[in-house]
Amino acid sequence: MQLDNDEDPDQLIALRERLGFDRAVLIPCTDVWSQAVASLPEAARDHFATSTPTQDTIELLIDKLLFAETLERFDVPRPRTLRVETERDLDGPLDGFFLKPRHSQLFAQRYRRKALTFDGKQEARDAFKLIADVGLTAVLQEFIPGPPTAHYFIDGFMGRDGRIAALFARRRIRMFPVEFGNSTLTISVELKEVQPAADSLARLLSGIGYRGVFSAELKYDERDGFFKLLEVNSRPWWYIEFASLCGVDVSMLAYRDALGLELPTLDHYAIGERCVFLRQDIRAFWVLRRTDGLSLLAWLRSWVGARPMIFAWSDPLPALFYLLIVFLRLWPRWRTPR
Repeated sequence: MQLDNDEDPDQLIALRERLGFDRAVLIPCTDVWSQAVASLPEAARDHFATSTPTQDTIELLIDKLLFAETLERFDVPRPRTLRVETERDLDGPLDGFFLKPRHSQLFAQRYRRKALTFDGKQEARDAFKLIADVGLTAVLQEFIPGPPTAHYFIDGFMGRDGRIAALFARRRIRMFPVEFGNSTLTISVELKEVQPAADSLARLLSGIGYRGVFSAELKYDERDGFFKLLEVNSRPWWYIEFASLCGVDVSMLAYRDALGLELPTLDHYAIGERCVFLRQDIRAFWVLRRTDGLSLLAWLRSWVGARPMIFAWSDPLPALFYLLIVFLRLWPRWRTPR
């Protein structure tokens, strides 16, 4: 059932009463709803079961500066990250850096972008003003060179006992926007391909007392041979069903952990499976055909055998609902005279 955009825990309490549920398991799917669920009053916890980190732990992962400081504390390979609170913080060397809001999901909701690049100090100041206009501060982060295929993801679940019950590794093939975007085509890979990163991630999650679903993004840095940890999402991610279809059902683990049930260990999954986000991959193709010479044949061949991220014949409604949202979003543009 749809809730208002105002992520207020009281909405959850009212919804439960309206539906007549005595108890419900909550799995929040955005950063702000994760914080709202973590801040539920004690009186509501008898009626809601959840497997999520604490509010402080969520903030450590969401806030890009706190996250960078935490990675440094646990000696996890990472890109250089510098605090930016005023324009004066942009007076130093800027080559090889880009600007990132400390709370990127809030910024992306407004501008549909995760980060901002610049050429020179004036463009850097202009980019910072754009972030500041949303009421946010920023960080300068080192750009790790390399193609989309240098991006890897380690998805999984850590239970209430501090044990990692599931791990699933995948590699990005394409993304959109092509500079700072989300995966449009991804492939499952063997965990040993990213084992050093998995070990560092386990050390981090254990150190901060993590619990629940997670999805970590890394980029392989050819300059020093390290996987650099870019972010950890403390919520379900776009390709969560893909992980389940490959054999790693973290939603089931979240449900069982919330209810205090025994957790199976999910340490085997299908390798070489691909998943495509059709609409966004089409947009990626139109860019890559100009910039990288991606041919139509090669692009279509990459789809063969790939699972669509949203559509399923057994349950087409989510895809139809998504298409309706896209249509309603684009309709004002189509109606505007040119």
